[in-house]
Amino acid sequence: MDDLPGQMQSVWSAVVGSTGGRGAAVMFVSARSGTGTSFCARAFAQLAAARAARSAWLVDLDLFANGQFSAMGGDGAGWPGPYDMTFGRSPFWRATPRAPDGSQGEGVIVGYRVGASKLFVSAFRREALMPGQTVQVTPSADYWRTLATAVDMTVVDAPALERSRAALALVADMDATVLVVDGKAGDPADALELRDEILARGGKVLGAVVVEPDRRGGRRQGTGVRPQRSPGGLFGLGRGRAA
Repeated sequence: MDDLPGQMQSVWSAVVGSTGGRGAAVMFVSARSGTGTSFCARAFAQLAAARAARSAWLVDLDLFANGQFSAMGGDGAGWPGPYDMTFGRSPFWRATPRAPDGSQGEGVIVGYRVGASKLFVSAFRREALMPGQTVQVTPSADYWRTLATAVDMTVVDAPALERSRAALALVADMDATVLVVDGKAGDPADALELRDEILARGGKVLGAVVVEPDRRGGRRQGTGVRPQRSPGGLFGLGRGRAA
C-alpha cells in the first residue's frame, strides 16, 4: 500500500505515450472484485493531480457505494464543493424516468476538490433522486470531449465486470483503459475476456497492472517493473500490490 503510488509511474508513461496526456480520460477496471482497482485508480489520479497544470478528476462509477469519495475523507472532510459535473453537456449518467421539469438527474453526481490540491473526486447524491428514479451510465462522447478541454486528466474507477456492466457503456469514450489483474489467479482467462469485450465495443486497452498479495499480513503494496509482455497475451504496465 505504501509504495504503489510510485509504481504508477510506468502507467503514467504508457498513458502519456499513447494519448499525449493532456485532457485524456483513462479507465481502470477488472473482471473480478477485490483486485485493488479502486486503489490503483486513486493512486494514479493523485499522480495526475500532482502533475496537472489545472486539475485531475477521479470519477467513481460505483455510484451508490461512493467508495472513492469516502476513502478520501467524505462528507466530514469539509472540502470545497459541490461542483457541477455536467460541464454544460448531457453527462454520462441519466436518471429515469424524467422529472416533471424534464431533467434527468443532472445533479445526482457532483465533484469536490480534495483540500487545496488539484484533485477533484466525484460524489453521488442519492438525495437528488426522485422516488422511483434509477440511474444508468450511458455513452456521451460530447461530454468527454468537453471535459478534455477543461481538465488535464480524468481517471475513471469502474466496478468489476462481474458486478456491473457500467464500464462497457463508456469504454468507447475513453482514451485508454487499464486492466487490473489479480496476481493470485494463475489463469488470465477472465482478464482476456474482459479485454476482448472492451475491444469489441470500440475501447482501447492500454495494458494491465498485475496486483499481487503482500506476504506481510495480507496487505498489498507495489513492486513496479518496466512494461513487458505478460503471460496470456496481456501487455503488462507494471506489477504492484494494492489495497
